[in-house]
Order: sequence, then structure tokens, then C-alpha cells
Amino acid sequence: MTPQITFDRSRIQIADLLTPGTKAMEMYQYLKNSPRVQSYLRTANRMAVSRLGYTDHGPIHAEVATWYALKAFEILEKTFIPNVVAEGIGDIDDARLVILSSTYLHDIGMVIHRNEHPLTAIQLARPILESKLADLYDDPSKATDILSFALHGIYAHDDDTMCLTFEAGITKLGDGCDMTKGRTIIPYQKGKVDIHSVSALAINEVTLEQGDDVPLRITVAMDNPAGVFQVQAVLQKKLSTSGLKDHVVVDILVNGDRLVLSQVKRLFKVHVADEPDLASIKERSVESSSPRQ
Repeated sequence: MTPQITFDRSRIQIADLLTPGTKAMEMYQYLKNSPRVQSYLRTANRMAVSRLGYTDHGPIHAEVATWYALKAFEILEKTFIPNVVAEGIGDIDDARLVILSSTYLHDIGMVIHRNEHPLTAIQLARPILESKLADLYDDPSKATDILSFALHGIYAHDDDTMCLTFEAGITKLGDGCDMTKGRTIIPYQKGKVDIHSVSALAINEVTLEQGDDVPLRITVAMDNPAGVFQVQAVLQKKLSTSGLKDHVVVDILVNGDRLVLSQVKRLFKVHVADEPDLASIKERSVESSSPRQ
């Protein structure tokens, strides 16, 4: 039996994935040090954990989801051109800033209620982002374009909402990857014992790396097959509406032994509409063979 490594969510360092002096780094420092943002995140967590008995939706979840999103972007931008770039709005740093902003703020709508929290999140995030984007960009039109990308990412993080940009898909993926046992330990200790909490408690680590046959491989290491439910009900459901599902493979390790997900009887069936034609999300191999409009 292979010893399991437990992912320490509290020791995530987003700054390690960002380059000093970039707009993305400046935005991260702004959000991290904003009393208003951090208060929203703490209150969102109070709503989620204390009042509803849900998993962590607070400052640590914001950090972990953003860290996973940036890791996924680091891998996938070798294959895909982000919409910010493909649509002529900005560069890779701008795309990274969009992903960081939308992922970090995606759950602040929980301060009001769980119901429709993506809608309330965009209302709360807009003034927070507007003021900083005005500082970062000399061109008000570009700042507004970047804001629209970030708000779409926040809105589309909901399971049933189809992502219409590459950046939004990355935000949703980062959110879905935060499912290790640390995220659910407090509700479980308070008596929240159901398939969601038991399943999450089985997951020790989620790792992202470049795949062999697809651009991204996500490996979920667990010590109990109950963790499969969390993969199916959370990660795979989010992937199904991310626009990225055909470019990501999910591997499961149970006590170090590989479990083929397709051979496991589904515990959760995902129902989604057909994906729209996301013409602006282009694979680099296709993009390089045709002139840019």
C-alpha cells in the first residue's frame, strides 16, 4: 500500500505562481490585502459552514481554488489561446489576471445567501474590481473589457452554467479541484455526516500535470472509494460545463492503486445541455495553421 500524502490547504502560496511586477501579481496583492474582500470571504464562510453546514467557502477556499486555476492555466495555455488574447483584448498576463480575479471572488455572493450566489457575487465584485482595474489600465475601454471577462467567470462558476470563455472554464476547474478532506473537516466535526462530507474526507490530494493524450491530467488520490462520489458530483459536473471536458482526463488513486472511473458504476448522473460552439477557444495547433482575423 502506498502511503497517502494529505494536501495542506492552509499552506498554499499563490504568489509562487505569479511573476513580480505583473498586473496579475498586483491584482492578487490588492485582493489579498483588501479588508473588504477578506471580510466578504470570512462572512461567506460563516454563511456556508456555520449556518448551512456546507464546505469551506472562505479565504482558504479562495486561495486554494485560485491556486488550482493558475496551475491549470499554466498547463493549458501551452495548448490553448485564452479568449482575452484570441479576441484581441489583451495578452497572457491580462488573461491570468482575469482568471485570478474571477476565481478569488467567485463565492463572495455567499454573504447574502447560497441561492443565486453567482448573481450576487458579480454585484459585489464589480466595484471591487473596477477601482483596481482603473489603476492598472490607462485605457478605460480595456479595463471594462477585462472586467466583463472576470464577471463572466464569476457568474459561470455555477455547476449548471455553461462557460463561454476559456478563462471562465479555468475558474470553474480551479473551484472543482478544491475537494480534499481539509475543506469539509469542520462541517463533519459539527455533525454534518452525509455522502458529500464522507466522500470529501476520503480525498487526500488533487494534483494537476500535463497529460499524455490530452493537455491536462488531474489525479485524485484517496484512501477510500467513497471519494469517487466527490469526483463525480463536483469535479466532473463542473468539467461538463467548463468547455474543457474533452481536454482533461481524471485519474483516481485509491491507496495508491489506479481506479478506472469509467468502470465504476456512476453514483451521480450529470445532465447538461450540449456545449455551444466556442469558436474563440482555439487549440494552438489549429490557430497556427490559419491567419488570425
